[in-house]
Amino acid sequence: MKDIIKQHSKIIFWVSMLIAQVIGAYLFKDLADISQWVVQSPRETTIWVWNNRWMLTLVGFATIAITSFLKYKQRDIVGNKTYISLTVLFAFTFFCGMINPHIMMRARMDNGVFVSIEEAKKYVKPYESVIVLEINGKARAHSDKQLLRPHVAGNGELGGENVVMTYCGLTNLGMAVTPEINGQPLDLAPMTQLENNLVMYDKISGEPIQQLWAQSESDRNNGSEAKMREWPTFRMPFEKFAMAYPDGEVYVNDYLVEGMRPSFWENPFLAIYDPIMELIFKLAIGHQKTNDEPTFPTIEHIDPRLPSKLLVHGLNIDDDYVAYTEEFVREQSSPINATIGGKEVVISYDEEFKSLGVFYNTTGKTVTEVDFYGQTPNGKLPRVESVKAGAFWLIWANFFPETDINRV
Repeated sequence: MKDIIKQHSKIIFWVSMLIAQVIGAYLFKDLADISQWVVQSPRETTIWVWNNRWMLTLVGFATIAITSFLKYKQRDIVGNKTYISLTVLFAFTFFCGMINPHIMMRARMDNGVFVSIEEAKKYVKPYESVIVLEINGKARAHSDKQLLRPHVAGNGELGGENVVMTYCGLTNLGMAVTPEINGQPLDLAPMTQLENNLVMYDKISGEPIQQLWAQSESDRNNGSEAKMREWPTFRMPFEKFAMAYPDGEVYVNDYLVEGMRPSFWENPFLAIYDPIMELIFKLAIGHQKTNDEPTFPTIEHIDPRLPSKLLVHGLNIDDDYVAYTEEFVREQSSPINATIGGKEVVISYDEEFKSLGVFYNTTGKTVTEVDFYGQTPNGKLPRVESVKAGAFWLIWANFFPETDINRV
């Protein structure tokens, strides 16, 4: 009888351990982000794992508890090294999938640190490209380096508007949005990446939100047009931002900047952990910038019309998508006047401020001269809010394959 019980216990042990390892593997593969360097996962699987992560967690811990109980009751049910190794493996995959992403990508949606231009000169080089957001005369600059880890940065409002900057280093894209959909407030935080673009989630509802779509996964799947409101952004060197907006603010990452991040004695874990994560992120982004192939091999649609890592300014008005290259715009002898989505648009490059601008043409006339601020002899032009400034062509074209190029 004892032999039968022992045999059944052994079967239960190994079935439980197998279930735990499979769950850990799925959490690691689909939610750990960096795992997708080597393991490709279909979008549907990743979203399913995310939506069921707490159920998977419960089952995973329950099965590990069963194996631990059986090991305690029957010491010889399996070797100590085998039991410890498999338990540690589950702990590792669980940590990487369920815990680590929320530590390494700590969002700063409401508590972002913004400093003066003079203070920012300690952290941002003069020639560094910054993503600029200007609302009602108030301007902010965000460097790629400072945005790379938090992915979401803001502090409530800018120019009287509720707005937050979202960022994806793999896409090289900063998008400013109002964190609301259908009037419902969102608490945005990074989740993972899919097809080399940031996927955020709403901490209130748990709903995934793809950055480039600015839509929740469920709205996208249901054909709803509900999305976050976008705000115009553009790029320029930091030193030019300082010239254009001398009273502007600059975002700095508080867990990157010396004097703001916790010391070893305050938090030894983060003091060791953050530099390691910085190195991993730098390696991933460095690879993305210097190789034709995407860092994460999850791109479905490859468009050969432009070099894969060429930076483009993509935009859409309704369902009309167009991408402009800086080289093409600079080659033109005068601003480009184009029709996109039935609306008149002006595209120009300002040599003084080294910035490409896309504006709505509200003058009713052909625009032959426009400055960095959108001023023309016939009035000031508003910037187009849907411009994605300096995104990699490979990722832009994957999400919007219908894109027209350099329309005039």
